[in-house]
Amino acid sequence: MPLSSHPTPEMEADSLENYFTSYEDVEIHRLMVSDAPRTQAYADAISKNKHLFNGKVVMDVGAGTGILSLFMAAAGAKKVYAVEASGMAPLIQKVSVDNNFADIIHVIHDKVENVKLPGDEKVDVIVSEWMGFYLLHESMLNSVIYARDNFLSDSGTMFPSEARIYACPCSLQSLYEEQITFWDNVYGFNMSAVKGFALKSKTTKPEVWLVSESDLLAEPVCIKSFSLKWVPGDEIKFFTSTTFVGITRSGPYQGLCLWFECDFDGRDYDEDGNEFGSLVTLSTSPFSPPTHWKQTVIVFGYGASQSQPHNLECDEENGANGVETDTQNSKNTEGNESQTKHERVQREKKDDCENKTEQNSAQKVKTDARETLTDFNNLVEEDEVVGWKLAMSQSEENVRHYTMTVEMLDPEESEHPMSCPCPNPRCLIIAKMLEQEMEDMELIAEVDDCIN
Repeated sequence: MPLSSHPTPEMEADSLENYFTSYEDVEIHRLMVSDAPRTQAYADAISKNKHLFNGKVVMDVGAGTGILSLFMAAAGAKKVYAVEASGMAPLIQKVSVDNNFADIIHVIHDKVENVKLPGDEKVDVIVSEWMGFYLLHESMLNSVIYARDNFLSDSGTMFPSEARIYACPCSLQSLYEEQITFWDNVYGFNMSAVKGFALKSKTTKPEVWLVSESDLLAEPVCIKSFSLKWVPGDEIKFFTSTTFVGITRSGPYQGLCLWFECDFDGRDYDEDGNEFGSLVTLSTSPFSPPTHWKQTVIVFGYGASQSQPHNLECDEENGANGVETDTQNSKNTEGNESQTKHERVQREKKDDCENKTEQNSAQKVKTDARETLTDFNNLVEEDEVVGWKLAMSQSEENVRHYTMTVEMLDPEESEHPMSCPCPNPRCLIIAKMLEQEMEDMELIAEVDDCIN
């Protein structure tokens, strides 16, 4: 079961203060702006959809250095509200002057939740780069939803317009070789005890890692999508997804790979029915050029269906929740401390965050870690069906924190969702029936059109 903590109000206040002051490190902004797939996606989404911005009033939530505000001003926006809570806000004003947009970009140095626009003015577009690791890890989405509900006009546009989380079984050989099997032989010494401890530590929280396309073992599945114009705040507090897939590439099944995509859909139609505007997609998948988000992997650390029973408990103060597994049912639970973009920079500076000695001493291993190392591979064959149930729960104390729980499912004993993409015979039959039903409905619609 996930552990829980109850931070004091003082701890929460300190956490929030640290979140905003961390953005005063210009290196954070250099990392984000120099992320070409990220920044180019926003530049393209705005420049290829000028009809949404030309002569319009728009808002940039979490403006940072003001680069997105500059894109919107250059696209012809009449007024840009650049909302930034950190100490970077005064710099945005200077940047706007240097680029001759001082009369267009209006900087608001505050949290968006405290903003009051003059005359209760509404904006035509809200643009924000709010996404964290596996989309929700920073959970700035709450602030964006607040801005939408309070400032966006009824006919307004959200950029991004849609966001999706994907999951896929994967092999993690490169991670194992670099960080786990490294301990097999260290200058001629057997350090397998450290190897076991290192492996267990990887199973307590998600790992940010660049996953190769060749490491994916199945077709990716979208496990959750959000329409930013309509998603209610309650929908991002908790959700679950039960998934079964057929293996398309034989190999060691060592974890789940998560990533996200965001659409910027500016398409519309003129009076003659001609489409204009563009759809731009920002993808952080292994199929796309790497971004500073990379991918997020959930490390199983052992054969998911053949490990020895064991338990691991970690001190909640160290930001990790417990893992409970057995031979019938494997659960991987990650309690996630909010990881701001400042921490992303630290991750770039040092690829792998080392566990502090004093933190490690707080861990209580109930069984010998080496018992879980008998089989790293957990080999799966093509057309084999694997399944899991993933749940994400937002912290009540801090909306930027999430707890993720992953439960491995037996495809023979567990109930499959109605629309299941796996090659299980029953699922194939249901998929065919649903496809036929859809074709029948389309035919009926065509007949009705002809009659009318």
